[in-house]
Amino acid sequence: MTIDYSKRPTLRTVIQRLTAVTRTISTLAPTLAPIIMALALLGALLPKVALAGEEEFQSIDSIRSAAEGLLAQHPDIQNRANTTISIGKIDARLTLPVCGSPLETFLPSNAKIQSKTTVGVRCTGPRPWTLYVSANITTISQILVATTYLQRGHVISADDISLKSRNASQLNTAYLNKPEQIVGKVLKKNLASNAVFTSAILAEPQIIKKGQRVDLQAGKQGLMVSVTAIALTGGAVGERIRVQNLSSSKIVEGTILASGVIQAD
Repeated sequence: MTIDYSKRPTLRTVIQRLTAVTRTISTLAPTLAPIIMALALLGALLPKVALAGEEEFQSIDSIRSAAEGLLAQHPDIQNRANTTISIGKIDARLTLPVCGSPLETFLPSNAKIQSKTTVGVRCTGPRPWTLYVSANITTISQILVATTYLQRGHVISADDISLKSRNASQLNTAYLNKPEQIVGKVLKKNLASNAVFTSAILAEPQIIKKGQRVDLQAGKQGLMVSVTAIALTGGAVGERIRVQNLSSSKIVEGTILASGVIQAD
C-alpha cells in the first residue's frame, strides 16, 4: 500500500481552518445562549411537571376510605357485633379530578344495608363527579337452625333446634337466636336440616280444635255473659274463629283468649 503524502493538509492550512470554526462559534454564541438556557430550565422543570401530574387525580384509597366510613357509621351496622366491611375492587386506571372539597357519600334511593350493598361517592367541588362502588358486609351471629328435617305442622321441641354461626347479612328476614322464640311453635312449611328458623315460618299452636265445646263470652268487664258453643274451626291464641251458640244455634265470630275460651265480637 502506497500513501500519497502530497495530499495531506499543511500545518498552516489546519491552523486556518481552526481559526474559522472558532470565529463561527463566537458569532453564534449570542443566538444560542437563550436556547441553551431554555433547554436547561425545561430539564429542571420536567420532574416537577411529572410529579404534579401524579397528583391531579383523586386517589383510589380516598374513595375507598370514604365508602367504608359511611357504612361503618350506619346505625344498622353499628348495632351489629362481629361485622366486617369490604369495599369491592375499584379500577386503578380511574382518572377522576382531585376534589377541591371533602368527598360526600350516600346510599342510593331505597337502598338497604345487605350483604351486598352499593355506596355512592361524589365530589361537589369545581369539577364535580359521582362514582358508585360495591361493598360486601359480613356479620357472623349465632342463629337457631333445624337439627333435622321437619315437616309442616310439626310442633317444635328443644331437640329440634341448635345454635350455629352463620352470616346473618345474607338473611332476608329476621333470624331467631333464643329457644323460647321457637319451642312450642308450629311449622307452617317443611324445613330442611340446618335451615334457619324465622318468624315467617312459625305459628302459634292451636289450643282449640274444630268441634270442641267452648265458653263463648259476651259483654264488658263487670257484666259478662257466658254460653256454651261449638268451635266450627280450630285456632291459636289471638286468632278469630267461627262458633255456633248451642242455645240459639246462631253462628258468630270471636277471638280465642285461652284454651276453651272465646270472646264474641
